[in-house]
Amino acid sequence: MKRTEIPAETRTERAIIQNAFRRMNAAEKLDYIWTYYKPLVIFIILLIYIISYAVYRRISKKEAVLYAACVNIAIGSDTEDILSNQFISFTGGNSKKSQVYIYHDLYLTDDADLASHEYAYASRMKLLAAANASRLDIAIMNREGYNLLSESGYLLDLSECLEQYAPELLEDLQPLLTDNTVILTDNALEYHLNTADEYQAVTERRINGMEISRLPVFQNAGFSDAVYLGVFPNSPRLDSVIQYIAYLTGES
Repeated sequence: MKRTEIPAETRTERAIIQNAFRRMNAAEKLDYIWTYYKPLVIFIILLIYIISYAVYRRISKKEAVLYAACVNIAIGSDTEDILSNQFISFTGGNSKKSQVYIYHDLYLTDDADLASHEYAYASRMKLLAAANASRLDIAIMNREGYNLLSESGYLLDLSECLEQYAPELLEDLQPLLTDNTVILTDNALEYHLNTADEYQAVTERRINGMEISRLPVFQNAGFSDAVYLGVFPNSPRLDSVIQYIAYLTGES
């Protein structure tokens, strides 16, 4: 293979530039590099940033122990600590490595003006997206939120769940369990489109909620009305859900 010779003029020019660069002070060198190699410098800085950020996210990312949605209720920092960090401590976990993810400011209603109706629609879409992504395990909600989620069939039958996964808890939790209406089929679409004279639905009652506002851990939470806990049917973390119920109710 024939070797390509560098012209003498080019070698001379390069030597002159190198000698001139060596004689520059630090500020002049930086200015020279920035002037003649700006695109390359920007590319290297961006590459370092992207790699550093990816490494940081990987190191600092916490394991999701549980996903909870606060529906139609607001919680303070003390209550949030009870719902998250103290539960992780209860399980023997480390809050620096594990986390209970809480969705805040979700609002559901069937009786709203235009502005709040749009907000309620956005909240419903957020809940559906989180549930479909397997990032939703429980809901903590007021009575209206409980009724709407129950009617839509979004809540698991707690009596069946506890009987299957934690029968020892079922008897102790009976006073807290509540039943609600679940719509199996209805003609809501036809009724709203004025193709049906009256709304009709086939419903049944299911034990799909638990009134948690009466529990000691929530005595200072500031809830003025009853608050309920429900479990989403497609939760992939039912073991954690059972642990969470045991933690909130003080059952070991």
